Order: sequence, then structure tokens, then C-alpha cells
Amino acid sequence: MITLKMGIVSRTDRPEAMKVVRDIVELLESRGVEPLTETETALAMEIPGENSDLGVMEPDFMITVGGDGTILRTAMLMHDPGTPILGVNMGSRGFLTEVLPPEVEEAIDRIIRGDYEIEECIKVASRCPDLDRSFPPSLNEVLIASSLPSKTLDMRLSIDDKHILDIQADGTIVAPPTGSTAYNLSTGGSILAPGVDALILSTICPYSYFRSIVVPSGSKITVQLIKPKAEALVIIDGRDYTALKPLSTVEIWLSEQRTRFVRFRSFYERLERRLIFHRIK
Repeated sequence: MITLKMGIVSRTDRPEAMKVVRDIVELLESRGVEPLTETETALAMEIPGENSDLGVMEPDFMITVGGDGTILRTAMLMHDPGTPILGVNMGSRGFLTEVLPPEVEEAIDRIIRGDYEIEECIKVASRCPDLDRSFPPSLNEVLIASSLPSKTLDMRLSIDDKHILDIQADGTIVAPPTGSTAYNLSTGGSILAPGVDALILSTICPYSYFRSIVVPSGSKITVQLIKPKAEALVIIDGRDYTALKPLSTVEIWLSEQRTRFVRFRSFYERLERRLIFHRIK
């Protein structure tokens, strides 16, 4: 008989999250499901003998306990990028999460029964030819910003090698639909529903009427620094930071990777719920 395996990864800075993880482990064991606890989570729970690194863990499903940051870390580091993720919200907004702690038992039972939907989300790839470096695929956004606070960047924006405009702004964001509800939304960019096969390019506090543009997912977006002495950072999903030299170029396009989420409700139901700010007590 094949045993279902579920990985568990959690934020470790809140005792409430650790309690939820312990409850999940007990619940999985009571249902005959093998729990696989990620190393940092296991150490925080003081069970160091029963853990696996995200990069080697091979569960059938991954359960994250935290907010969007926990999901982004999991999506970036887990062994199989396509492993379905069930997000349990222990953060603030939790746009990417699906259930609250009181809903976990029902959610796990529905997964075991096969009563769920899979939402497949595109990611973006990026590289800097000047550094000869490729960056990790991004689920949320590729952010290009000044390395110094309160400094703007002069950037040349191109799509499919066609010059769009030169612009001065605090930075530029390129996001797939999943990331459209994150930093992109704060800058005034549009929200893209998960089924929209597109990328969104948005600028941060620009000295221009230009704010954002939605382009087909097959487009290649190029951001070039054009001020000779201005250095910058390229930041992938708020986790991977790389310094850019003046006049560097960053190329962004559709990644072959996908991230998959377990869903029980529609995107629009989740959106309404998440647009009302609240914090889990």
C-alpha cells in the first residue's frame, strides 16, 4: 500500500505557528499520512531527528504554516517545484494561503479524499548578461531597485527588444499573475487573475505618467540601467539579492517552472477576503 506523504514547513518565530504544526503532525498521523517536517521547523519544535531539508524532501503535498513569505521560500527551495502547496495563514494578509488554522482538519481530509482543485501558477525567469548570472525563478516578482535609500534609477524599458521608454523611478517590478497582488499592487499595478496568461511590468514612484503595462507571457522584458554611476539591486521574491553595476541589463521572461496550489474556493473569493486587512491573533 502506498502511503501518502505531506511535507510541513513553518515560520518559526511565533509559538502559535508551532502549535499549529504539532496539531498537523498529530492529525496526519491519525489519518495514516506520513508527515515530513522541514529541518528548520523540526529544530524549532525540538524534534531534530525527524526532519528533511526542503531541497531533498519529496512529499506528495506541501503544507506551509505562515504567510506569503513562507510560501515563497518553500516554492523557491523545495526539491520538486511542482509539488502542490496548501498554505495555512499565520501571517497578515496571506494572499497566497488558502485556509486558516481552524480549517486545517477539513482541508487535509478533503485532500485525502481528492476533493480539491489545483491552481497552476506561472513563474518568471531572469538573468543579468553582464554578470553572466541567472536568478532563481520568481513566483512573486523580479524587483530592480536602487541600492541606496531615497535614490532613483534611470532605466530603459524594452519589450521583445523594442524600446518602450526611458524612465526615472524608484524601481521596476516584473510579476506573473500570482505576484500581481503583492508589491505590484502597492505600486498601483493591476491585479491579474491566475488564468490570465500574461506578465505585468510596473514602475515604482515614476517621474512619468507611465505606471504599468500588461504583456503576453511569451514576451521578453529588458530593464537596462542607463545612469553611469548608479548601482542597483535585483531582488527575487524578497529573498535572493544581487548587486548590479551601473549600465547593467536584466532580462526577464516566462520560466518553464510552475508552482501549484491546493484550492478549495475561487480566486475572487480569496481576493475579497485578502483585500480586507487583518492580522491573525
